[in-house]
Amino acid sequence: MDNKGSIHPPQPIPYPHNNIMKQLYRFPILLYRLGLGKQIGQYILIISTNGRKTGKVHRTPVEFHRHQGRIYVISGFGEQPDWYRNLQANPHVTLNTDRGIIYALARKPQGQHEWDAVLNYLRTSPITNLSQQGLINRLDDPEVLKQIQQWPVMTFDPANEEGPSPLTADLVWAWPLILLIAALNILIAWLATRDK
Repeated sequence: MDNKGSIHPPQPIPYPHNNIMKQLYRFPILLYRLGLGKQIGQYILIISTNGRKTGKVHRTPVEFHRHQGRIYVISGFGEQPDWYRNLQANPHVTLNTDRGIIYALARKPQGQHEWDAVLNYLRTSPITNLSQQGLINRLDDPEVLKQIQQWPVMTFDPANEEGPSPLTADLVWAWPLILLIAALNILIAWLATRDK
């Protein structure tokens, strides 16, 4: 919330303007590619969009909330992120979650039931708790809801056609190598302590 009383989407960390921070934000994509989608996909989905200028597939990890089978996302960085601008130009998306691949059409929530789910999302989100704890106590205020309805909030309807190509677990093969390197590091550390 700013000094004018406007409420903004929860944003615990600043928007990444440099490539290093952008790559750190993309770390969940690597985890999905390593086959850990079932583990992290309960909290973070990968949204695949078609680029609004290039048409190329772009993938972004996003925190989400599932309520009665429907998925909701809020862009904590407002309308600035490319994934949000891409789906404004083309609402066909592909979502990777713990439950697999979903082809969908993105849209704003509609009706009281869907906005109640968004409010529930804000009440239970760790990001809201970290960055805007005072907001949680004000979610029943109709004026607060009016402002939230202006936020970049999306939900998804199942699509009859496929969207952008989904993210695949194409790095599962690397686990034996990762475990071997970890075991060698432990062995070297243990041998180094024995020599002392």
